[in-house]
Amino acid sequence: MVSIVFAGVGGQGVITVAMIIGRAAVLEGKNVLMTELHGMAQRGGKISVEVRIGDYKSAIIPGGTADAIVAFEELEAVRNVAKLKEGGIILLSRRKIHPVSMTMKNQNYPDELIQNELNKYTMMNVEADQVALELGYKRVANTVMVGAVYSTGLLGLREESLITAIKESLPEKVWKVNLLAFEHGKRLLPVEAASSL
Repeated sequence: MVSIVFAGVGGQGVITVAMIIGRAAVLEGKNVLMTELHGMAQRGGKISVEVRIGDYKSAIIPGGTADAIVAFEELEAVRNVAKLKEGGIILLSRRKIHPVSMTMKNQNYPDELIQNELNKYTMMNVEADQVALELGYKRVANTVMVGAVYSTGLLGLREESLITAIKESLPEKVWKVNLLAFEHGKRLLPVEAASSL
């Protein structure tokens, strides 16, 4: 059984990642519950998707019980830490996207506050955007994150199931680059860090 919060902003592929992982679990005959919350995605609004694999009764992850937060943006990681259980991990794609509300009020991005908060938790940085740029297709950063999550062993899913789910979730013309992104994502976390989870 595993509960994971996926968090980011509109346009980062947060929902796609959650759907791929959920689909892979279904392919293995596992029970999957999902719930999503999002603001105005077309304007960079916040998005979070909660995925629970196993014999859960509710799709909503109670506070302090999530095994991991997979965050595609720094501020969104902080916004969701209340869901994380003691000893849980944060996988973070280090990216700053200024919320529309903050931009409209001419406020600065709260770097120091974010870092102080994140330092309280076990956190692993995933250079998803960098890998996507190296692959020449920035939209695969989300699939890099799928590989990183898989490498932690938290999902309890087979690699073949995730590969099938990626193919079933995305157009055939982008299979090759997304599967490369998944492969790169699997290698982004230090082996000793992933094996200690």
